[in-house]
Amino acid sequence: MACAAGPLIAPARDRRPDPPATLLAGLAIIVMLTLGVFSRTLQNGFLQLGFDDALILDTPALHALSWVNLRALCTEFNHAHYAPLTMLSLALDYHFWGLEPFGYHLTNVCLHAAAASLAYLFVLPILGSARRAVMATLIFALHPIQMEAVSIAVQRKTLLSGALFFLTFILYRRWLHGRRQGAYVGSVLAFAAAVLAKPAVVTLPLLLLLYDYVFSNGRVRLLDKLPFVAIAAIGTLLTMLAHAAVGATHGPHGGTQLANALMVSRVLVEYFVAMLLPLALSPIYYYPAAGVLTPLNGLALLLVLATGVVATRCRARHPWSFFCLWWCLFVLLPESNLIPIAQLRADRFLYLAMIGFGIWVVIGVDRLADVQWHAAHARTIARWLTPSVVGVLAVMCYTSAAVWRDEVSAWRRVVERHPWCAIAHAMLGRASYGQDDPTGAERELTAALRLSPGLPTAHLYLAKVFADRGQAELAQAEVDRMLELSPNDPEAMDLRAALRAASGS
Repeated sequence: MACAAGPLIAPARDRRPDPPATLLAGLAIIVMLTLGVFSRTLQNGFLQLGFDDALILDTPALHALSWVNLRALCTEFNHAHYAPLTMLSLALDYHFWGLEPFGYHLTNVCLHAAAASLAYLFVLPILGSARRAVMATLIFALHPIQMEAVSIAVQRKTLLSGALFFLTFILYRRWLHGRRQGAYVGSVLAFAAAVLAKPAVVTLPLLLLLYDYVFSNGRVRLLDKLPFVAIAAIGTLLTMLAHAAVGATHGPHGGTQLANALMVSRVLVEYFVAMLLPLALSPIYYYPAAGVLTPLNGLALLLVLATGVVATRCRARHPWSFFCLWWCLFVLLPESNLIPIAQLRADRFLYLAMIGFGIWVVIGVDRLADVQWHAAHARTIARWLTPSVVGVLAVMCYTSAAVWRDEVSAWRRVVERHPWCAIAHAMLGRASYGQDDPTGAERELTAALRLSPGLPTAHLYLAKVFADRGQAELAQAEVDRMLELSPNDPEAMDLRAALRAASGS
């Protein structure tokens, strides 16, 4: 089944093809810069407190390549997810590196370079020149937003699924233009593997339809998408079951569907601002519950709806904006919280969206060369602006690796971005306590309780700080308050028993 309308963006037939040496040089530049910029993450440790790297330490099935463990990794849910391919890759890392973080980060950096290489091969025919493709891919690869996906060891799932996502597209396009059945089968298998690495890629069938509509002679094929749709449906079902198994599903943000739509719209606008100006990125984002029904959020909803309508209605005049906008929206759909099973905002959710943003920037800058007034100056600007942007992004990305060095540095940045948030202060206090900094722990835990006196975890860890100092009365008061707020908490009960035993009472 298909409908014909003519392509929105026809291939450039008047452009001389780049020689193979130029294409290979572009690929080499992408790989070397990606490895160089992210090499600083090799010094980082595991991030367990709030960032899920504890999965590597706390999953016994990762710690030996036995048939029993391999079967468990392939058949069991892990921390609200079903991602067996990612778990198998982590098991291989453990086999070679044990619990040395360097090896896991090295694999992540190499996978990101591989994903960038495949992204380059994906955009090369679309953009029609090696220069454009290299610049768009470098924006994708070196943008500071990508630091979260590369820095957190367990985000292997984002990188692995991303590489397989681009491979799926490359093989699909090869089948589309050459009708090679092997390429089609390979594309379906690559997509299945991508879903088994991270189910967030389940909207790929929509992206295939978008690609058909924009680039493939205006033909939107439906029948050949059915295997992809079936795989996406199975991946979505398994994700819902995995979340339900550990109670990770929740109601709409803000309590109602309207509030949820307002918050999602605000996040979408913030995503676009962060892609343009990545100046206030944070390892974790918090939003005040009282600020949901604000005029600013309503304006964000209207802006998102208006942008989608205008881009669609003007698709013939501005086809690149239409393609890039809907690419980003389709990629973000699983993380949009329309079905609220994910956190509201995270930089890693933009991993695949960044290639659409990169294409949009490159095309937009090149359009400056078409300006009639001062055309020579416009061409000079177009020639140097994109490399300059890439250079600035690379420097920002390289320096941001320090934020992810350890749990204290990560949570310190969260507190800097959200000084009003009691939970952020409490988590920084816990991280400081874990790194034997009782003074810093007490400062942050006290700040958390000043903002939210009823925060149980802050009372518990403040009790631990006092107990370690031998301040038994203060420790007892804090643990008693913890148990008032959270009765029968086993950790608090053990600490109270230890304090009573030490005092002889």
